[in-house]
Amino acid sequence: MRQIVVLLALAFDMALLGVAGAADGDAWAALGRGVEHRRLEHGAIAGHAFRFRPDDVELRVVPAPGGRARVADFAPAGDAIATNASFFDEAGRTMGLAVDRGRSVGGRRLAKWAAFVLEGRRPRIVAGSALGDGAGADLVVQGLPRLVVAGAVPRLKPQRAQRTVLCVAGARVVLLVTTSRVDATELARLLAAPAADGGLGCRDALNLDGGSSTQLAARWGGFAARIDGAWGVPNALVVTPKPSAGRSPQP
Repeated sequence: MRQIVVLLALAFDMALLGVAGAADGDAWAALGRGVEHRRLEHGAIAGHAFRFRPDDVELRVVPAPGGRARVADFAPAGDAIATNASFFDEAGRTMGLAVDRGRSVGGRRLAKWAAFVLEGRRPRIVAGSALGDGAGADLVVQGLPRLVVAGAVPRLKPQRAQRTVLCVAGARVVLLVTTSRVDATELARLLAAPAADGGLGCRDALNLDGGSSTQLAARWGGFAARIDGAWGVPNALVVTPKPSAGRSPQP
């Protein structure tokens, strides 16, 4: 009888450890200077997610030198998180509107697409038909499809690919890059699920260019990660620390 009790106690302890391990995998780690990181390991979904408030960092759309380049080749020195951003055509030209600090950095508005907009440090995702010319916005980048709309997962085309995603979760932005080929609906469900259920708590999420274009060059404190992709891209989303008082941001 005593042996049975001991075995049951051990089984209970192992179950607790399993639950704790799952919780740890869903946890965000503070990298410092306003950025958190979460290693994604959720079923077939693997990759990196970075979370931040726009007030705490600088978020830019940076054009590639020479028209197209790999993100790692033009990511800024020092602490920075850079991913691919806009889709592009066969000539390498940006598809969809791209705006940085109120200035067009390529492309034109596509009404049937959606857009991530940062204006007055407020992030949102809007339909392309509701998007103006981007004047006055801190940042605009278009993509498709919308993976989460007002907290709900829309009907999505079944397709597996590496993905780069921008998500709005309250006052925070989540920038996500997968290292695995994932189904759009499966990823969207993880994005929309509340944090208490292991999700990312996204109210809205937008798919950016992906597949062989998916790239990441991240260095922040002691953290580093890199995904090279198969070819150059026309621009990058770049997160850098907010400049100190009296110090101007990089152009």
